[in-house]
Amino acid sequence: MPPGEATVAEVRSRHPATPFVLAAMLVSGVLLVVLGSKLSFLLDDWTYILGRRGFNADAFLAPDNEHLVAGPVALWQLLLNTFGMGSVLPFRIVSTALFLLGAWFLFVWIRRRLGEWPALIATLPMLFLGAAFDDFLWLAAAFPFLAGMACGLGMLVALDRRDRLGDQLACAWLIGATAFSSLWIAFAAGAAVDIFLRRHDRRWQSRAYVVLVPLALYAIWWLGWGRDGGSSLTLENAATMPRFVLDSFSAAVAALFGLATPVEGITSPAGLEWGRPLAVLLGALAAWRLYRLERIPRSLWVVLTVVLAYWVLSGLAVKPGRTPWESRYQYPGAALVLLVAAELLRGVKLDRRLLAPALIVLATAVASNVLFLELSYKSYRDTSQIERADLAALEIARDSVPPDFVLSEELADTGYVAVEAGPYLSARDAYGSPGYSAAELAKAPAKARVPADKVLAASLGIALVPAPGTAGGAGPPPRLVSPASAGLGADGSCLTVGVSAATPTVVSLPPGGALLRPRSGASTQVSLRRFADSFPVELGSLPGRGWSEIAIPTDRSRKPWQAQLTGSGPITVCGSAKRAP
Repeated sequence: MPPGEATVAEVRSRHPATPFVLAAMLVSGVLLVVLGSKLSFLLDDWTYILGRRGFNADAFLAPDNEHLVAGPVALWQLLLNTFGMGSVLPFRIVSTALFLLGAWFLFVWIRRRLGEWPALIATLPMLFLGAAFDDFLWLAAAFPFLAGMACGLGMLVALDRRDRLGDQLACAWLIGATAFSSLWIAFAAGAAVDIFLRRHDRRWQSRAYVVLVPLALYAIWWLGWGRDGGSSLTLENAATMPRFVLDSFSAAVAALFGLATPVEGITSPAGLEWGRPLAVLLGALAAWRLYRLERIPRSLWVVLTVVLAYWVLSGLAVKPGRTPWESRYQYPGAALVLLVAAELLRGVKLDRRLLAPALIVLATAVASNVLFLELSYKSYRDTSQIERADLAALEIARDSVPPDFVLSEELADTGYVAVEAGPYLSARDAYGSPGYSAAELAKAPAKARVPADKVLAASLGIALVPAPGTAGGAGPPPRLVSPASAGLGADGSCLTVGVSAATPTVVSLPPGGALLRPRSGASTQVSLRRFADSFPVELGSLPGRGWSEIAIPTDRSRKPWQAQLTGSGPITVCGSAKRAP
């Protein structure tokens, strides 16, 4: 047998489950990239895109709340300057690669304690952890949490070597974690415990640098920039911290078992009604296992330190948006629970009769989490469609929109794209457009075209205003759209139409806008649309007498605006009108 084939056979015999976990990682990665590539940039993503564009120390080191985010900023700048923002695909590939790197480290760490097949069973739920959808679908959460966990788990795997190279690698991974996320503090605490407990095997003085080097770098950052980031530490948080830890454990257990359920419009997972009793049961089993152990393994102390430090520090920093069941916390929490479980089960001979029930629970958990991921993706997709339409409207109106115009939630129909026109259009020129083109906007889902019209009208300053004097017309007249029976006559650039409350009259306006005058003195409601099926831009009522004007600045779309007139009596509508004094 050729040497190469013998080597492959040997590897397969020593690691029989590895091909299966690699296949599962491939499926998970493809799924996440495909789903994520159909989304847009969301919420805090815009802070990185628009607020940290400069290549200077402040752009990288200014705190995000109380966090150091130099690593995420570096990734954003690298990807934006390399690929632009016309497609999120490169961003999704990087975030998914970070996730899979962490999943591989988790598998390797558990494999060393429980063996191949238990490590595979433990890793599979993590690869399809739908409760952690924020980490998978929202880049502002993905880069800090996925990179921070990959670095932290890499540190634990490196420490497992128990040699000088392992310590050097652990220090490097911990420095990486420091740049990405405050998760590094929990892993640093675990590394410090490892150094202390192994002080009789290897001098702690020669290993202290593993923690001291990243700690020194963090201290330099904190003295220069971080202390201005504020703190969420309060006495109330300290008092409620034990409840936070219990709920964090419960939420992580619920996520692993597929018991998390969508709440609050699929903005965060829950499942505590199942997670809490399961957490109590598992906690009791863990305590019984610890009681039965003659000696608690040193690596168990390490992972217990990591998980408790993570949850305790998170509980002390609680503020709105930081509940234990937040989606972005479920991946770190679930991974750390598995680390502790692997240590507790080390040396336990598992009954083969438990395999079938375990596989049933695993399949159910994975299926439930995949369903949750799909529901969350659809919610994010709907928001992304609205965002892309809002941004398309800004780009169409860019010649007239004020630089400080903000895509408020009232106009944009979402709070996930609250950007200013000036900075956005500047970034658009530098990196390309993540919005729809005008042609794509016309074919976008109906729910997205409604806010696009509202944004267009507001950014162009379209309003119904009095126009004193008499009107004369020049150029193309308005065109009657519906109903055909409403046409009462045309004169040059003017069109007279009948209006009723039962059947509104729709008129297509010429470029530049129109002048309107009711003939009967009755009140008439005027609303506009351009891309939408409905008429979402309400301009108000025409006065009973005299002329009113709808002035429409020129923009980058040739699609005409349409006015809906609701009321009674005939109305004269003139296009390209001139007002006489």
